[in-house]
Amino acid sequence: MRIFKTLAIVILSFLLAQTGSAQIQSRLATQCATAHVDVPIVLSNLENISEFHLKLLFDNSLLAYDTTLYHNESFSINNNDSYKIKTHVVGDTLMLDWSAYYGVNLDEGLLLSIRFSETGNGQASFQWIEDDCEFKNINGLNIDASYAVDAPLAVPNNTAVSIDFNQFTIGCRDDSETGGCKAQVEVSITGGQEPYIYQWFDKLHQTDAIAIGLCQDPVAVLIKDNAGCYYAADFAPVVHAAAKYNVLATPEEVYITKPNAQFSVELEEGQIETYAWDFGDKSTSSLENPSHAYAKVGAYNVSLKTKNIEGCDTTVILSNYQVKELNFCIPNVFTPNGDNINDEWVFKIMGEGGEESEGETSFRSSAPERTGLVADTKQCSGKDLIMRDYFKTCRLVVVNRNGSEVFECTNCQENWDGGGAPDGVYFYVFEWEGEYTKGKETGNVTIIGSGNK
Repeated sequence: MRIFKTLAIVILSFLLAQTGSAQIQSRLATQCATAHVDVPIVLSNLENISEFHLKLLFDNSLLAYDTTLYHNESFSINNNDSYKIKTHVVGDTLMLDWSAYYGVNLDEGLLLSIRFSETGNGQASFQWIEDDCEFKNINGLNIDASYAVDAPLAVPNNTAVSIDFNQFTIGCRDDSETGGCKAQVEVSITGGQEPYIYQWFDKLHQTDAIAIGLCQDPVAVLIKDNAGCYYAADFAPVVHAAAKYNVLATPEEVYITKPNAQFSVELEEGQIETYAWDFGDKSTSSLENPSHAYAKVGAYNVSLKTKNIEGCDTTVILSNYQVKELNFCIPNVFTPNGDNINDEWVFKIMGEGGEESEGETSFRSSAPERTGLVADTKQCSGKDLIMRDYFKTCRLVVVNRNGSEVFECTNCQENWDGGGAPDGVYFYVFEWEGEYTKGKETGNVTIIGSGNK
């Protein structure tokens, strides 16, 4: 039994030695402080570290804590807030805490920069509270670490280091088709020691002084010089604004008998140089306000892609634009008695705001050149059928029992109100022509309660 215990101790000692073979170094690099009093914390020799807790005393008679910047992205997967480094300040003590289910390896690099504001003049001192600082690996074991501060920091902080940006290609706002990622910029640094190593915190993780394909969002760049200093700065690309607008259709829906839609743009912001319409049926247009006639009943997604003079594009989609079958109903009775109820003979669109009345009968024409459901009913309900809006051409003729014409209209704009005709049965012929079909409806209509003789 003693042999096995001894063997286990040896194995554990070996594992511990392997895990902590290189001591972690934590350095407050005051000699690398930049403008705005950004003081970097540099870490090295991290192996599978999944947790750390750091405490730093700072001279709050000369400095006031502002924020932390340029968090090393190794400590957060997909910028998940749950795994970002947490910062907490009480009086003169800054606390940094982080933990995750995964381990981080870092040979050397910037953990983050601490930004202070200056509140006095003198030599600001810093001190790690080492008894309260710790690093743990993925196995939960404490790993030895050393904690260093370069030197007290002179306040006010007069740094010789400056970082400048020169943008030579301007991009577009982020809702453009390419994500607006067209900006190109060069970063330059003076006051450090050459040569420099660059790391951009953009989606491409670029490592040159020139970065391309930047979007509209601010991006950070980290520069390491030959003296081991890490300098970081933010750059906000200048971008052109793509146009903002809405797509409108008139009418808001069409029927296949008259399927002509007028499309237009309601501009909210910017300007437009070119138009590329797609009507959803493989038809296109480059006009600003095009009209289009649909050939089939259906729902269409109408899209417009525009570009402004800077080449920034915007695409807006009008979804589910309806082209409907025209099913209409011709009532066979109306009561022109002046009570404002059923005083006119009004055709109705079936299924539009109403339902067929009880006792209705309906039929669908079998003639190949006709379309639409025509119902022979006592009453009709639904939205009014305004003939000029739903047919290319139409003609309505009404005659009495003697065959004498009592009403006629071509491309009718008004409904028949009886025209002073007496109560009785009248006969009609309604001929209509749509964009692709035509029809002829015949029947009778009865006037009741007119008071005419």
